[in-house]
Amino acid sequence: MAENTVVIAPDSFKGSLSAIDVAKALAEGLAAHDNPPRTEIAPMADGGEGLLDAVATTCKGHWHTTTLVGIHGRSLEAPWYAMADGPAVLESATVLGLPLIEAMDDAPPLAERSSYALGTLIADALDSGATDLAIGLGGSACNDAGLGMLAALGAVPYDDAGQVIAPSMNGLLSLARIDLSGLDSRLANVRLRALCDVDNPLLGEVGASRIYGPQKGLTDADIAEVEAAFEHLAETTGARDKTEWPGSGAAGGLGFALALIGARLESGAEAVLRMTGLAERMANARCVITGEGRSDRQTLSGKLPLAVAKAARPTPTLLVCGDIADDARDELATYFARTYTLVERAGSVEAAIAEPARWLFEIGADLVDTINDL
Repeated sequence: MAENTVVIAPDSFKGSLSAIDVAKALAEGLAAHDNPPRTEIAPMADGGEGLLDAVATTCKGHWHTTTLVGIHGRSLEAPWYAMADGPAVLESATVLGLPLIEAMDDAPPLAERSSYALGTLIADALDSGATDLAIGLGGSACNDAGLGMLAALGAVPYDDAGQVIAPSMNGLLSLARIDLSGLDSRLANVRLRALCDVDNPLLGEVGASRIYGPQKGLTDADIAEVEAAFEHLAETTGARDKTEWPGSGAAGGLGFALALIGARLESGAEAVLRMTGLAERMANARCVITGEGRSDRQTLSGKLPLAVAKAARPTPTLLVCGDIADDARDELATYFARTYTLVERAGSVEAAIAEPARWLFEIGADLVDTINDL
């Protein structure tokens, strides 16, 4: 890579633009300058939405699709990507994502949602002969501690009466025991990695249900009951220790369920940087531009932009995001050479949301002079 290249490596602006579209808008803005720098687009992800695009854009391989029923109860074509020199990459958000639910007027309630579709997707990858799987966790609309995924892979959950229960959060609440003896035998010979977009454990004050349950529809009154069900699942499977693993609470507890069947839990952001080889490319760049929809204290806990900035050192990194929380500005300034927001450029949150590509283009056009001064 030429030393004057600008690497554009953002996360998605969730609910607004994909990482690819964010990168393209910034690149087009940079190109509009009278003396534009050479750019390289490298859309990134932290394990959630956009993981497949990030890998497929930068890594050779081939796409697979399978037809399955998603978390919304409807059939869909689910993609996954087999890297030519690496793992088969699966993105849970493609089959369990909140956007699938939010797009429906008659979406199933949280209690009836299941992670079953992810188990189906994993089985399809196993059917193809894959023996190395990297599974991105993030942006899910379920909170069943992975019960549905386990059921799709052969586990059988029972209630006190010995009846098989539904593989959903509602079923989990009546779980007495779960038989794991029928799990797909191929799992024993597969390398499994869970790429977690957060490092929350399964249980406790910063666990899956308390922190992320409300945005999926979990009420305060339900949290204690759901937590107790999560804990019972852990106790009955002899995996109480795994509830404390960082990332076990990712995607409504899917991190825990994957750990239960042998997966290693990893930081999604750091794993994607390794898989795509972005760190090496950034080391030879003139500047790196990264971003996300909103930067706040969670960004400082290891979200994608921070991982990019740390991996890029000593190459300077610019942060472009939708908005920045006031209580995070000062600390973010210690990692990023400059920070820019669409809200400041557009004048309001509403205007920024209405035309994000426009404001990204304008910011990109202005960044050339800043880059030249770094």
